[in-house]
Amino acid sequence: MSDLPSPSASALPDELGFRLRRKLATVGRKLVRVEFVRRIAVAMSVAVVGLVLVLSVDWLVDLPLDVRTGVIIGLGGLVSVFLLRALVALVTQRRDEETLALMVEEREPGFRSRLIASVQFAQGKATVPDEGARLIVERMVEETESFARPLKLAEVVNTRPLKRTLLVLLLVGGLAGAGYHLGGSITEDLLKRAFLSDVPVPRATRVVWTSRDLRIGIGDTVTVEGRVEGYEPEEGSLRIRYASGRRQKVRMERGSEGNLYRATLENVQESFTFRVVIKDGRSSRESVVALPRPSVESLAGEQQYPGYMNLPPTLHQPGEFLLYPESQLLLRITASQPLDQATLRLLGEGEQVSLVGKVDPADPRIAEVVVGVKQGLTGFAVDLLDTEGMDSRDTAVYRVDVLTDEPPKVRLVKPSRQRELVTAGARVLVGYEAEDRFGIERVVLSYKVGTEGVGGALELPIPERGSTKLEELFDWELSQLEPPLQVGDEIEFWLEAYDQNNGTKEGKSASRILKVVTPREKRDDLLSRVGDSLGRIDRVTDDQDRLNTALAEWIRAQRELLEPGGSGEQQEAIERKPE
Repeated sequence: MSDLPSPSASALPDELGFRLRRKLATVGRKLVRVEFVRRIAVAMSVAVVGLVLVLSVDWLVDLPLDVRTGVIIGLGGLVSVFLLRALVALVTQRRDEETLALMVEEREPGFRSRLIASVQFAQGKATVPDEGARLIVERMVEETESFARPLKLAEVVNTRPLKRTLLVLLLVGGLAGAGYHLGGSITEDLLKRAFLSDVPVPRATRVVWTSRDLRIGIGDTVTVEGRVEGYEPEEGSLRIRYASGRRQKVRMERGSEGNLYRATLENVQESFTFRVVIKDGRSSRESVVALPRPSVESLAGEQQYPGYMNLPPTLHQPGEFLLYPESQLLLRITASQPLDQATLRLLGEGEQVSLVGKVDPADPRIAEVVVGVKQGLTGFAVDLLDTEGMDSRDTAVYRVDVLTDEPPKVRLVKPSRQRELVTAGARVLVGYEAEDRFGIERVVLSYKVGTEGVGGALELPIPERGSTKLEELFDWELSQLEPPLQVGDEIEFWLEAYDQNNGTKEGKSASRILKVVTPREKRDDLLSRVGDSLGRIDRVTDDQDRLNTALAEWIRAQRELLEPGGSGEQQEAIERKPE
């Protein structure tokens, strides 16, 4: 408002103008006060309503601390905005005298526009050309002041918005006060929580713990649990919201622990969030994430044989793992998901062994592992762990058949007799046959003199190492044995054949016995054997003569049968063919 002139002692027009302007000033002050108070009331109403809403929502859903912090900061910011608007009203709601005069004239038509004219003349904004006109103006100002003197011009200010706002504030404040009084300690605890205290939500039943951050495989069964304090009803509910938008309510039963409630969901196909509701207690919303579990999409193996077998690598598929001992099986695993780890569990006799495969950095779905094939291996299982932390379930077992590496077979052919007479300086012809699936490495002649005498071994020459079949002769010179043989000594000898697998037991032939005799005894033995041979030849000759005689009789009988009048005896003779 402009500065008002000082009134004089006499009732001059200047003094009358001063009075008019002073009355208008009361209108301006009231206008500012009303708008300021109204905005203050609005800010207070917003604060009370916002706080009540925070308490109510917190009681319903148990807001986490970080959410409560954000909400209370937001509410404080909103109230601050309204308070700032109230302060701004102290400036923005001020009006000049002309505007105030127009406001008054709109409410009091009796001024007939004389009020604004009088104000303007009082401000010196309007001039008169001569003394006559001045008298007329003074007369108008005097009449206007006289008309305004009994009036309360400040009543032209509209206070209805203020009254409505104050009524709302009174109503909101009353309800809030009543709620605070009725709620007692509950309201006090909620207020503490609203201002970021860590006290729990006051309930008859409070859910103090639930399962959280669960990660399961699609199709798995999951059990959700919740623990309460306070009143423990017989059951509660699990409120589920699936990723697809579908909702479900599942009954939770109280367990034997009393305050622990469980609900089991089978064959879960999608992720979901849930809330545990027990009586008036309810938990925060937690999640269960359903992810596909990794599985073996394909499996292939390459068998690399031991060096001595001289065989190229062979490829194998599940169901075709026919493996040789001491070989290596390179398994290539292709999974359905990118892998963090692939573990191979070897099954069979003895201690179970686990092998960790190497994941291919270029393609994490592929892993390779090398298996050393040993006797007793019956199969293997593949355990997978993907990059999401999900492991495989219901792992298949792949059968493995390990061939037994049998020892070589070796047989003594010469000497043919189990017991042979020799002289001390004799040369014994040793003939043998040997065979092995993977090749013979060496053949050894082992012997011992007497039952407790000295023994030894001779490695026999073979045409080619690694041959699968041998038929060889060896000339054994007994005169080279140390100590020299004596008449009456007995030598037991046999053959041992070894394959190229050091882990395979040697093959052993039947043994033969050589008895050292004098040259005369050896000669007598030879003559005896010749005589036996001649006797066998004579017996064979006699048998042949009898066969020839019988055959001749049969032929003759057959001829007589063909002639007319052949007898029955002849027929009978024909039927008895010579044997």
